[in-house]
Amino acid sequence: MMYADLIDQDDFRERLVHLGVPISNGSDAESCCRQLLNWLAKPQGAVSKAQATALVHELRAQRELMLPDVARAIDQYLVPALGR
Repeated sequence: MMYADLIDQDDFRERLVHLGVPISNGSDAESCCRQLLNWLAKPQGAVSKAQATALVHELRAQRELMLPDVARAIDQYLVPALGR
């Protein structure tokens, strides 16, 4: 496996930004998760909850490609909020 295939915090952040989530540059995985949850709680973000849930399921299916910090943040913050 090449290192370029790994999902790091920058890849995770980019995927969230692609959904329209306003994530600060340089945010770590935990911060990205918190910012996503805060955004989903707002009316403009709530319309993307299904997309965010689908992204979480997609990333969890690729768990072996995620760096441990990203996987841990998703499990800690997003799985309880967006379901398994």
